[in-house]
Amino acid sequence: MIVLPISSLRKTDVLLAGGKGASLGELVRAGAKVPPGFVVTSMAYKAYIEYNNIDRLIYKLERRDGDPLALAAKIREAILNGEVPDDLKRELMKIREEFSRDYLAVRSSATYEDSPEFSFAGIHETYLGVRGEEVEYYVKKVWASNFEDRAVTYKLDNRIPPSKVYMAVVVQKLLNPKAAGVAFSLDPRNGDRSVVVIESNWGLGESVVSGEVTPDRFVVSKITNEVVKKEISPSKNVMYVMENGRVVHKETPPEAAVAPSLSDEEVLEITRQVVSLERYFGYAVDVEWAVEGDVYILQSRPETVWSRKAAEAKWISTGDIIKDIVYNLLSFKL
Repeated sequence: MIVLPISSLRKTDVLLAGGKGASLGELVRAGAKVPPGFVVTSMAYKAYIEYNNIDRLIYKLERRDGDPLALAAKIREAILNGEVPDDLKRELMKIREEFSRDYLAVRSSATYEDSPEFSFAGIHETYLGVRGEEVEYYVKKVWASNFEDRAVTYKLDNRIPPSKVYMAVVVQKLLNPKAAGVAFSLDPRNGDRSVVVIESNWGLGESVVSGEVTPDRFVVSKITNEVVKKEISPSKNVMYVMENGRVVHKETPPEAAVAPSLSDEEVLEITRQVVSLERYFGYAVDVEWAVEGDVYILQSRPETVWSRKAAEAKWISTGDIIKDIVYNLLSFKL
C-alpha cells in the first residue's frame, strides 16, 4: 500500500492517494486511457515522516511552538535529508526500472487538495522531465513542498492541522504529444448537447488551455458519430513541445500552422472517450487530452456553465426539434 499503480485506484481513495491520484484512478475505471504511472501513497509519506522523527517537528509547528516559518524550513531540510526505509526504496526502484527510458512528471497529490472546503491549487510543487533514477529525490522534494512557506501559511490561516495533511505523490509518464487540447461533451458556445466539440493545437495543450492560439475546432455529432464541422485555424503559430524533458515554446512551421492538427480517426477516438466519460459520470464533461500514438485523457472536470443553466431551467432546447427528440429517447439530460 505504499506505492500503487494509478489503475488500481478509485475516487474513494483520496485519503490514500490524494485528490489527484484518486481522480486519475477513477478515469481509468471510467474507461479512459491515462498515461501510465504510480502513486507513492500517503502511507509512504507518513511512514517516512515517522521513520525520520520529523513528526516531532510537525507537531511543534502545529502548536506554534516557535517561529512557524523557521520550523517549516527545518522540516523541509529534514525531509530532503531523511533516510528512505528499505521497503519504500525497493518500490521506488521498480518505478525507476519500469520507466528507465522515459521522462516523468512527479506531482503533488495531498489529501486536502481539491477538497470542497479548501483549494491548494498552485501551493505544492510539480516537477517535469524527471528521469527514473531521480524519482526518490523528487518525491522528497514534493513531500517537502508540504512545508513551503506559502503552504504552511495557508494551513495555519485556515486552521488546517499540518500533521493531518498527508502528501501522496503521482509519478506518471510524461507525454510528448503530437497534438493536445480540450474537449467538451457539449458545444461550449451554445450548450448543444448533441455534439462533442474538440479544440486542438500541435504539441502540448498549454497553448490551447491558456488561449495563446486560436486552435483547430472539430464538431462531432453524437447521433451519427460523424465529424460535422472542421475549422482549421491558420493562427496556430506557436506551440509547446518537450525537448530533453523540458517544455519548450516554439514557433510552428508555416506548413504545419495551416494543416489540421488531428486526423478524423483521432477526432473520433477523442469523441468516443469523451462520450464514455459523460455517460460514466452522469454529467457533461470538460476534458484535457493528448495524442501520442494513442489518445490519452489527462484530466476530466464537470462542465459548469451550461450544466448550471440547465439545472436552473426546466427545459433547454438545442433549437433543433429532431435533436431534442432523439436525445430524449436516448435519455440524455438536456
